Order: sequence, then structure tokens, then C-alpha cells
Amino acid sequence: MEDKYLIKVEAMLETRVNNHDLLTVLERKHILKQLKHMLIEEEFIFLEALKIDLKKSAFEAYASEFAVLLNEIDYVLKNIDKWSKEKSSYRFKIGTIEKVEKNREAYGTVLVISPWNYPLQLALMPVISAISAGNSCVIKPSEHAPATSEALQKLIDVYFPHHQLTVVLGTDEIAKKLIDMPFNLIFFTGSKKTGNLVYQQAAKKQKPVIMELGGKNPCIIDETGFSKENIKEIVWGKYLNSGQTCVAPDILFVHQSIYESALLALKETIVSFYGEMTNETVDYGRIINAEHYNRLEDLLEDGKIYYGGLTKREELFIEPTLLIDINEKSSLLKEEIFGPILPVIPYTDLNELLQQNLLQKDSLVVYLFSKNNKTVNLLKKQMKSTISQNHVIQYATNPYIAFGGNGRSGFGVYHGYAGYTSCSYERAISKSFTYKQMNKKFPPYKKQDLALLRKLRKWLI
Repeated sequence: MEDKYLIKVEAMLETRVNNHDLLTVLERKHILKQLKHMLIEEEFIFLEALKIDLKKSAFEAYASEFAVLLNEIDYVLKNIDKWSKEKSSYRFKIGTIEKVEKNREAYGTVLVISPWNYPLQLALMPVISAISAGNSCVIKPSEHAPATSEALQKLIDVYFPHHQLTVVLGTDEIAKKLIDMPFNLIFFTGSKKTGNLVYQQAAKKQKPVIMELGGKNPCIIDETGFSKENIKEIVWGKYLNSGQTCVAPDILFVHQSIYESALLALKETIVSFYGEMTNETVDYGRIINAEHYNRLEDLLEDGKIYYGGLTKREELFIEPTLLIDINEKSSLLKEEIFGPILPVIPYTDLNELLQQNLLQKDSLVVYLFSKNNKTVNLLKKQMKSTISQNHVIQYATNPYIAFGGNGRSGFGVYHGYAGYTSCSYERAISKSFTYKQMNKKFPPYKKQDLALLRKLRKWLI
């Protein structure tokens, strides 16, 4: 089966290389409308697959997977004509008028390597960007979410010709084979470890790569930021998808003056969301696999459990957990948790906290709950991340915001116009209309010509 799809990919790539067969704007619109139609018509199949892979409730799956994709498609369809319109400008020089025509051109073919935590959204969101710019796409979804990956392959086979969009299933070995194929751009979302391998392999053939690697997103509540509404926001964002979200709050830093109140409110909110028996509610998912479960279960030993801590290995269940008194050497403080464990750490002075290197300054995002503009300005100076004030997660679904990381959290952006530009390059045609030949620009030069050049450089060059 894998060989069958690899042969299709080879045929697609060969066609695109030989014919430079880029998608027209009309074709792009048709594909995006077809993608929207597929999501709406086959919603039940995808919901069942997401339930099998991650035990996602229908509400959570629709909100975090379907709604995000459908809104992005609508936004792109509304704006694609404007984005793809050719732009012209003129420059006047002595003896010459220069006209520059600029347009954005697709790279050609894009390989999307997607992760398991949002196996539908993070497989198709890069595709929307790539298609909007005029590329054909191949998706290599994660083998760790097999039900969703298989549904994607089956349905995309039905709805799209393989030269426009196709899915190849398989392990890391298949991904390596795909990376070696002559794609023009690679879009990777996943762990830093795997991302480094993808980047190194792509670099050997000088392929551009967009890398979305996640990171330890700090969440801060200062002395002005405590409220029950804000606590609800944090709890929802942290335990969405059982904490397996790259933009989830990773560690919560709470001002000492409100620390005890915040802990109590966090506990009460978890109970109000999921009940006393979290393993019995349909609104809370499960850990993706045993390997990831084991890693998270070990982390529970690195602090004192304030609330939660219940685990059920046979169900891959870990209760929403609040940890305090964290071991200073724990990997909880260094590595992305990516699960339903929230360390809560008190602080007294934000300046001092920023100097302790507990906050990853190049995380995808820093969440701040505060009414104090001085706190916001301090984070602007100290952090490289996007700042999301008084809400979590939602910034990453806003098509007006370029989504992506820098440093350890990756590089390259997408969503909305940012995705359109990331998946294309600017090409210009420069036309010169000469009405008077300027002989002084040609050799031989006289000594006084340099002085003239200094005076008239803006009009001569």
C-alpha cells in the first residue's frame, strides 16, 4: 500500500517539475471549497476517528479541529483574489522610467508532515496555506493517530485527484523517503527532536522548511490578574485534549499574594468542568499511547500533588493534576510537559522570575493574566514570544495573526495571509523605458564623474 502511494507521489512530482503546472486561482478556490465540503459531509467519520485515537468528545473535536479549519477556509476564500492580484510600481530616473510588476508564485509542491495531537487540524491547516498559494500537497500524517490518518487517506482519495492532494501513510522510514523526493517546500509540525532530523535531511538538498516545534509556554498571573473567569480560561486551555496541545499553558507562575487563592480556584474549576470522577466523563480525553503515558506518569513524582494524580494505565488515563513544590532538577522545569500536569509556582517579583531562566523566552506564546500595563511592557522587552493577554489558545486560531515560533519553538509562520506568503515567493518583472541615454554611466569614467554620481545617485542607479 505504501509503495502504491509513493508511486503516485513520484508521478505527481514528475508532472509538476516537467510542466511547472501551478494551480490557478480558480483551481485553488475549487480545491478549498471541496476541502470544506469534505469536512462537512464526512464529519461523522472524522469524529469517530478522533474518538478512537484520543477519546475526544464530539464537542471538543468539532471546536478544536473542524471549526478552526472551516473558519480558515472561509477566510482564505474571502481574501485569495486580493492576495494573488499582481502589484505594479514605477520608479523615475534620469532618462529612464522603470516599471516593476510583482506577484507571488507557488513553490510548486509541498510535503506536510503532521503530528498526532490534533491529527485532523494540523494535517489540513498547512494544506490550506499551501493550496491558497497554488501548490500541490502530500500529507504524511502521524502513525500514532492511525484512525484519523486512515480516514484522511481514504476520503482525500475520494474527493481529490492525487496530483492535487494525496496522503501517504507509514512510519518514520516513509517520511524519510518522502523528504528525499523533489518537493519544493517541507512543512513539519512535531517535536524538536524529530524536527531536527527533518531539518538536517532537508538541508542536504537545500529545501526550505517551515518548522513548528512547540515549547514550554509560560502562564503568569500577577497580583492584578486573579479572577474566577481567568482561572476558568487557564484550566480549559491546559486540559484541552488532555494537555496534549502545543500552545497549552505549560507552567503556571502565580504571584505570591494570590497563590493560595489561585490553587483553590484551580481545583474547584477542574471539579466543576470534569466532576469528581474525571475518568467517567466523556468531556475529557486520553493520552495518545503507552510511551507518552509512561513519561507523564514519571513526571508526577517530581512534585507534591495538590490535586489529581489518579492514573489508569489500561485506559491511558491521567487525571487533570496540579503539582506544587517542584523538584528543582525536574525535567518539568526544562522540557515541554505535553500532558495534563500543571506545575503551579509562586513568585514575588517578575523581574527576578525572568532572571531565573524558568521561562522559555522563545516559546510559542507567553500567557499573561494582568491589568497592569507595566507587566505587559516588561514581557515585551524580555520575551521573544507572542503575548496573549487574559485568554489562552484562541490567539492561535485567529487568521489575522501569523502563527509560528522562533528559536527553540521553530521558525516560519502560517495561517491567513502569513500562510499564503510562506508557501510562495515573490517574483518580479522589471521593465525599463529609456527616453534619453545617460552615457556617463558607461566607461571610460572621468575623475569628475564620481562627484557627479554622489550628487545624482538616487536618479542614476
